[in-house]
Amino acid sequence: MNEENRDVKIDAGIADRNKQPASAGDSDRTKRLRLWVNWALAALTVLGAAAVMLFALGSVMSTAACSDKQCPNLGPRGISLDVLFYGPPVLAALTVVVTFFTARRRWGIVVPVVALALLGADIGILAATVAQ
Repeated sequence: MNEENRDVKIDAGIADRNKQPASAGDSDRTKRLRLWVNWALAALTVLGAAAVMLFALGSVMSTAACSDKQCPNLGPRGISLDVLFYGPPVLAALTVVVTFFTARRRWGIVVPVVALALLGADIGILAATVAQ
């Protein structure tokens, strides 16, 4: 400090603001990020359902020349092919509807993550049962 600015005083509020934890701004930012991640994953289930349906259609079309004698172990046992084919769009629609209610919650990310896991299991079952 020199003789010119000896009467300058530092506002104590500025120094205290740097010491305070940023709770209000960070929590809003975290909530917004959580909301965007939940909705991005919910939208990804719609795209995943379309990919599963295309994969299932291709799998079924690849077996068009097979008969019971040529391909005796073709198709899933215990699970209907209708469930594997028509289930993904229903699952994606339910995920979007449920995400309206759970997106703002801390555990809301579970809904689209479980839906994506089910879509992955659907592709796995189709790949394992239709492959020759």
